[in-house]
Amino acid sequence: MSKKPYCFITILFTLIMSAHSYAQIDPGTKNLTHSWTFNDGTANDYIGGADGTLMGSAYITDGTLFTDYPHSWMEMPAGKIAVNTYKEITIEAWYQSVENANTGYSMLANFGDTKNAVGINYFFFTAARGDNNSRAAISCGVETSPWSGETGANGPEYDDGNLHHMVSTLDSTNITLYIDGKLQVSSPLLSSNRIANISPMYAYLAKSGYDGDSTWLGLILEFNIYNKVLSAGEILFLFNKGGTATKVEEKKIGIPNEFILSQNYPNPFNPATVIKYQLPVASHMSLKVFDLLGHEVATLFQGDRQPGTYEASFDGSRLPSGVYLCRLSSNNYCETKKLILLK
Repeated sequence: MSKKPYCFITILFTLIMSAHSYAQIDPGTKNLTHSWTFNDGTANDYIGGADGTLMGSAYITDGTLFTDYPHSWMEMPAGKIAVNTYKEITIEAWYQSVENANTGYSMLANFGDTKNAVGINYFFFTAARGDNNSRAAISCGVETSPWSGETGANGPEYDDGNLHHMVSTLDSTNITLYIDGKLQVSSPLLSSNRIANISPMYAYLAKSGYDGDSTWLGLILEFNIYNKVLSAGEILFLFNKGGTATKVEEKKIGIPNEFILSQNYPNPFNPATVIKYQLPVASHMSLKVFDLLGHEVATLFQGDRQPGTYEASFDGSRLPSGVYLCRLSSNNYCETKKLILLK
């Protein structure tokens, strides 16, 4: 079977910026313990070294984990992550489903164990289920029918093929679910449902702890773990920031010593953004923007350039909201960055 993205996936999205009463707060990286961004084409955890393993037909391309074929997922070293040692935890994902494909029960992220084909002592969140909800839940200490011992937080199902942001927090008293920067539910925990009781046996993206469940079908742009409960303002900040880092490389003096395509800034943007790049040698190069279907939407520069640091502006006012790819090609060098246009 050919490993190529679903060309029919609708990548346009309408993430409506709702008015919130709380202020945005940058959570920084002090409490970020694990992060899988897939930007380097691997499943590596660039913060905590808990590198993932692609299973089944899962693959990574253009800075995105694709689990769009059945029986595809990413396994993470659960013992190294050791969720059960956290006092409190936040898990965060940017994801895009295969449109209307997740009609059964599946999990977008799962930590726990499996016994007699049933998930036990787990913590998960998911965007779509057989009951037409999104859900974050924890169940510990009930091995015969663990679903009956769950404490959960439900929200609306998002299986629409659009880009969404999901966050769940867990501490000694509550589990919460946020979608697209907005709090859905905060639920008080049952006495047995404690972080220390979560099994450190397995950790998955796009796979459930229940053997009978389907794998989750879609794309994951980023998955992060924090060792604290992020506030509503911090979660709103992460949603508004987008699914990729927005740090811009500092301008270097003199001739650069390597090719560099910096992340655009701002990102997300509306309607314009700036892209910086560096050339260490005289080059015949191109800087182009594509949609996720591979259609070219803009040529920012094409031709010969001397070594140096340059910047280009990209105006997306005539384009719909969505994820786009900026590609720098020069000599034998090629690099791609994800751009998020958010109107």
